[in-house]
Order: sequence, then structure tokens, then C-alpha cells
Amino acid sequence: MSDLSFSSKVKQEIVNTKPKDKCEQRAYIRQAYQLAGTMVHPEKGYHMEFATDPLYKQRLTDAFIHFNLSPKEHHRKGVDILYFKESEQIATILAIMDTPKALFEFENCRVDKDMNNVINRTANAQAANADKVISASARHVRDIQDIQRIEGLSSLPLELVKVAQARLENPFAPLEVIGAELSPPLSKSGVNHRLRRIGEIAQQYRKRVGE
Repeated sequence: MSDLSFSSKVKQEIVNTKPKDKCEQRAYIRQAYQLAGTMVHPEKGYHMEFATDPLYKQRLTDAFIHFNLSPKEHHRKGVDILYFKESEQIATILAIMDTPKALFEFENCRVDKDMNNVINRTANAQAANADKVISASARHVRDIQDIQRIEGLSSLPLELVKVAQARLENPFAPLEVIGAELSPPLSKSGVNHRLRRIGEIAQQYRKRVGE
């Protein structure tokens, strides 16, 4: 990070510059970055900042606003900092400064990060779903076993007995698999409905014996 120890000539040149059109605004931002700009490698995070002299901070801010960019401000060790943390805005600045190689590398890294985030979210969602399936399956088996122990499966209606037996034979199988093995086959929602009924009956039996 530059400490803004510019020569008086460089400072005066920046202060006296009054960019008017889009080309001059681009050049102004590019010059500001060359003088006192830094960017964190996108693999570590999204952060680009410009250390500014109070004399030209407003003109640099105006240049950003010209491109619909909204820098945030921070004061660090006597230096005013304009910074960006949104990847879209950083990509826009790289494009404004006409740095195709840096922009290409930035976008590639951003795509990789976004893809990894999608993969991680998908894996987490799948893991959460698997946990739910295992938890529900364990509850089904426990309910069925409690019914067996307290009253016996013969106390259930025949359609519930079939589902209970199928679940015991396939304790962690998806409901679709349970339904396909029944005769006649039963839909996923049909199996789920009957397992809920089994759970309600199991709860009644447990209350009856004080469990």
C-alpha cells in the first residue's frame, strides 16, 4: 500500500486534473490505481482499495460515480481509503482501467469460487437431506418395533402391516422403494401417509403403557 508520499508535482497534477468525459474519467481512475491502488487476490477475497489524498478524494469519488460505482470510505493511519468489496464492482473497475489480462484472471477465479460455493451448498443440502432421511427412517423403525412389543403388528390394519413389514426389511430405503415393493405398489405420498398413521398408533400404545 502506498503511503501517499507523492512528489508535490504528482499531487499537483492530480489535483489540477478535472476529468470531463468518459475517457478522461477512465484515465483518472487508472492513474489513481497506479499511484496508490491495491487489490487482494480474488482467491482470498474481494477487496480493492485506493489510498487518497484529501485534496483529490472527491474527484476520484466523482469519477467512480460517473460509472455507477459506489466506493465505501475508511480512514487508516491518517490516510483516506476508498474501497470496494463487491466482485461485480471490482470487475467493472478492471474493465474501466482497460486491463484485459487482469480482468480475465479475476473472472476465471470468480467463476471457480462461485462453482465451488455451489458445489459446497449442494453437498451440504444433500448431507442435510440424508440426515433427515436417516432420522425419519429410524423413527419409523422405532414406532414399528414399539407396536410389535406392546400389541403386535396384528393389531394394525392389513394395509399398515404391509408398510410396516416393508420398512423393517428396508430400514433406510427411500419411500419410493418401499412403495414399489408393495402389492399393489404405493406412491411415495401414500407410503408417507401410512407411516404417519403407524407413528400415531405407536404413540397411543406408548401412552397406554405409560411410556
